Amino acid sequence: MNETISQFFAACHPFGYPLLACSVIMLSAILYHLLFTRRHKSLHRLELVSAGISTATAVQDALKHDELVSVLAFIQNSPASPTLEQQVEARLRCIIDRQRAGLATISIITTIAPMLGILGTAWGLVDIFGVFGSPDAQDGIALGISKALYTTIFGLAIAVPGTIALSCFERVLERRAARINQCFTDILANHRNA
Repeated sequence: MNETISQFFAACHPFGYPLLACSVIMLSAILYHLLFTRRHKSLHRLELVSAGISTATAVQDALKHDELVSVLAFIQNSPASPTLEQQVEARLRCIIDRQRAGLATISIITTIAPMLGILGTAWGLVDIFGVFGSPDAQDGIALGISKALYTTIFGLAIAVPGTIALSCFERVLERRAARINQCFTDILANHRNA
């Protein structure tokens, strides 16, 4: 097993280790996003407040340290004014932006990894063309093409799962942001009418 891994990295030389670093960074960014982005347990309760089923005070008492509940408290403690909507919108934008933790890194790695793979393939092809004219050219060309394609495979093996993860995370964030915006639009409307 160790021989196979060392042969693989020898075949990917000098791009194997940068690609390995990309895969470690990608995995770290995915785990970071999964572990450290808040899921806002309060969103369902806030939707009940926006529908008039629950009271704002009950939610504030139950979830004092939640970011979204702090925006609700800000609305409840502020008089209805023309700038209140803009202030709430700015606070919500900051909260939603924090939910994007790690996604920029995933996006960068999904772009860089295939490029490194193709660069490694081009590097290997240069070695192949250096073999032409020698007596063992046929064996050298076949071995060289095989080695040249390892980096492309490695780069794509990093980029494909990263692209899938990024797409899934983006969709979840879009849906959550839409729910948050709709909820607070209704809460602001109720606050204006009260």
